[in-house]
Amino acid sequence: MANILVLVSDDWYLEYTKQVFYSAHRYGNWQGEYGLFVHNIPEEKLKWFRDRGIHIFNPEPLIHRDVNGWPPIVFHKCYLVHPMMKRWDKVVYMDTDVIIMRDINKLANFSGFAARKENGNLDIRGQLLLDEDLDEKGNAVLHQLKKNYKLSKVALNVGVMVFETKHNSTERFNHAKDILYRYESVLRFPEQALFNFLFYKEWKALPPVYNDYTFYFFTRDVEKAPHLQRKKRQSKILHFIGLNKPWHTDNYFHDLWTERQNNADEFPKCAQIGENPSRWTDIWRMIDRGLRMIPLYLGHVSWLAGQQLQRFWPAGYQFYKRISTK
Repeated sequence: MANILVLVSDDWYLEYTKQVFYSAHRYGNWQGEYGLFVHNIPEEKLKWFRDRGIHIFNPEPLIHRDVNGWPPIVFHKCYLVHPMMKRWDKVVYMDTDVIIMRDINKLANFSGFAARKENGNLDIRGQLLLDEDLDEKGNAVLHQLKKNYKLSKVALNVGVMVFETKHNSTERFNHAKDILYRYESVLRFPEQALFNFLFYKEWKALPPVYNDYTFYFFTRDVEKAPHLQRKKRQSKILHFIGLNKPWHTDNYFHDLWTERQNNADEFPKCAQIGENPSRWTDIWRMIDRGLRMIPLYLGHVSWLAGQQLQRFWPAGYQFYKRISTK
């Protein structure tokens, strides 16, 4: 059976998905099919996608209101575990705020369900509302969650996910809906929290190169940091998880993103030219980048030490500050 690369979009992000499809074909060398889950988008706006053979899915929304500030469209991701997707062997999902840099076909080699660990190894509790934002009902829901799940476990990130569809079922889809309806009042990052509960203790970790977090990549900051610039040369998929997206003009990757967005009409007739590095090349690049990030880690440790020193020994902190800036 074939594999499929799927995105989810409402009208707001629809244009941005074109860059992802183009990049997946041109630089990701994707050998499978393509799909797009949509909601409330005029048919004339979908013509571009239909003309290029992209499967359009327009299912009934699971919920018709925002959940803690997030629109209903994000819960279309639950359909990725629906039996309707079993016509494909593997489903690879990506968020729209990604740039694909090189071959991604090895994603289809992962079995079961796979996703990357959350940024900074944030735990499941971090996917839920903060204590100060919980009302009486929210505290009761949180108490129930603590009975069913160990919230200190490292969370998964939903920016890039791989599903082996033989595990898709009506039961799993209904379980996803049940999680949403039961716990929606406390879901801070709602669909991400939902998938952490849906695949609790079941998911496998993707290598970082398939979901490489690029957080606040302002041009002025990246130009001062060689280890950040190397993301372009080493990663397979860049994921812009912060507020600074690649379509913003002050993003370091804005020119690259704009070039691809402008060339999107060439999909899928453009040639596939993506680099397909060997496993050893991937390993070496990971080591090289890790070494280059040592100064960043040392600087962070130094900052943390200064914060603690300022708290417990202000005079010592002032002395430390003077000698460290000389």
